[in-house]
Amino acid sequence: MRGKFKLRDDYVYKMPAHFGGTPFNPWKAVYGDMLCFNVRYETDQEALLQYLPEVFELREPILTVQYSNCRDVVWMSGGEYRLIQVTVPVKFTSKSEELYGDYALVVWENKTCPIIGGREEDGVPKVFADIANERHVEDHWFTFASYESCTFLGIDFYTKKGASPEDMRKMNEHSKINLFGWRYLPNLGKGGATVSQATLYPQEITIKQAWYGEGRVQWTMLTPERHPLQSHVIKSLSELPAVNYIDAMMFKCSGSLNGGYSKTLL
Repeated sequence: MRGKFKLRDDYVYKMPAHFGGTPFNPWKAVYGDMLCFNVRYETDQEALLQYLPEVFELREPILTVQYSNCRDVVWMSGGEYRLIQVTVPVKFTSKSEELYGDYALVVWENKTCPIIGGREEDGVPKVFADIANERHVEDHWFTFASYESCTFLGIDFYTKKGASPEDMRKMNEHSKINLFGWRYLPNLGKGGATVSQATLYPQEITIKQAWYGEGRVQWTMLTPERHPLQSHVIKSLSELPAVNYIDAMMFKCSGSLNGGYSKTLL
């Protein structure tokens, strides 16, 4: 006897799809309480361009490494998770539009559900890592990312001064974020891809408090034996030189991921 399950074109499904889906509805994933700190540094432009798809134009050879502790996540019933993302500022131009935003080279997250939600569905290059909760001693804040107890990334932020209300007002004038990614699904049993396309995942944040400071990023290369699937990613990022540290910031905010408005760019 043949199976009875059929996919509906007006529904959205998650793997395993045969247990059913839901009607498509433009949605926003609301994050009520986030603490983030990031470090920006200039790197070698030619080396960085090797990892940027040719449909994007690099605006500046700058890496931003940002840690976010996401709490009061509505779609997780008020739950939480942590992430570290590495982005570069880019421009995308087509016949109909010109968009400015940040291209995600990689996003590490410490829970499965948010990885699934943003990876195949929205094209964000999400992978797993153990990410420590932020800690601080006086004005020194720090966190680490690791795999099977092998640390490959450390981020340090040193608070210098708080942002003024006027500064935060200006920050919130630019609350919308265009996060670009690349959705890739390989063919089965041969080379090439079933899906390979640039994507846009619109987001927005509202900053409630902010601090300026100094920061540093420390990469530690892991051998393939210690990290079979990501050692080449870590190696590539660690070999991008920190030519000049530009600035660092910590902020508390709320935000939303506008996944219902994600789209392919090509």
